[in-house]
Amino acid sequence: MPLVQLRRPSTASPDSEVALGGALMDRQSRTVRYLRVSLTDRCNYRCTYCMPEEGLVYGPRTDVLSLEEVVRVCEAFARWGVTRVRLTGGEPTLRRGLVSLVERLAALPTVEPARRLEVVMTTNGERLAELAEPLARAGLRSLTVSLDSLDPERFGRITRRGTLERVLGGVEAASRAGLWPLKINTVAISGFNDDELASLVRWAWERDVVPRFIELMPMASGELYVPGELLPAAEIRARVEEGLQTALVPDEGEGVRGAGPASYWRAVGGAFDGRRLGTIAALTENFCSSCNRLRISATGQLHACLARDDTGDLRSALRSQDPDRLERVVRAALGTKRDAHGFNIDGTGGPTKAMVSIGG
Repeated sequence: MPLVQLRRPSTASPDSEVALGGALMDRQSRTVRYLRVSLTDRCNYRCTYCMPEEGLVYGPRTDVLSLEEVVRVCEAFARWGVTRVRLTGGEPTLRRGLVSLVERLAALPTVEPARRLEVVMTTNGERLAELAEPLARAGLRSLTVSLDSLDPERFGRITRRGTLERVLGGVEAASRAGLWPLKINTVAISGFNDDELASLVRWAWERDVVPRFIELMPMASGELYVPGELLPAAEIRARVEEGLQTALVPDEGEGVRGAGPASYWRAVGGAFDGRRLGTIAALTENFCSSCNRLRISATGQLHACLARDDTGDLRSALRSQDPDRLERVVRAALGTKRDAHGFNIDGTGGPTKAMVSIGG
């Protein structure tokens, strides 16, 4: 399989006439409250659905935002109404200075009185055993850990480099550190880990962890996507119900959905009555109408949609002498945000970027 080249996508040109100030709202009147920031496009894993085994072709390190630039851009978004920032990668724990960055971000004020920026993170868990406690002390609010299998051999095959024991130890360390709510993300793959769905949920629920299942998405022009491996969210829930002898009903109470794209379900009956499960179903249960997110790559490119290649160049704006350029780029990108993604079940319609380059 050839290396995936990180191609420069088309960029949204900042319009000098774009209106500044006020909440961040796209042309569909969706308000942005949630920002995902990739700290690096490098990863110590090579998960089969995320990154080619040989890796990616990277640009110069000078293209990567400095930690000071990350703080500046998050401070600006907080002024514009963002209340939650999720740190992603690649693998964010590979970024030097992570703990001090979390401390600085968690101290930033938001537009809501007396509320500080909520800082959360998604990680593969490989380095959590040593980092969970320092991150919690620095102000990290909650954590999501990727966990695609409880079988060591199978886990090694899907991550190509990972060690299951270290990840499970990392989850335990995060629990002891009080990083709640603690969630696990599992990419459900037909013919690979579909026989483990109930076991993964049982493992999570026994530890007061919220399990979430993600449908495969055709990133990287569909290069890593096999249509027959897609496991629809409805089937995922049905298998969990059968395996754990419980019913799953929509959990629609106030504040249940959270800031992200997951829909949540609550177990009714059986040994795990009241426990919660999430599904993220970009292909079969589209959630674009409620999208409240923007993404920033490690190189400072603003992505209004995970499934599109259109970007706004925040790095150049941050490094310019124009104090308003950053805001113009952001609002110009929002003004061209599409109604929905273009993912198709057959693997077409996705972006050229790989998942690892934007952090999901």
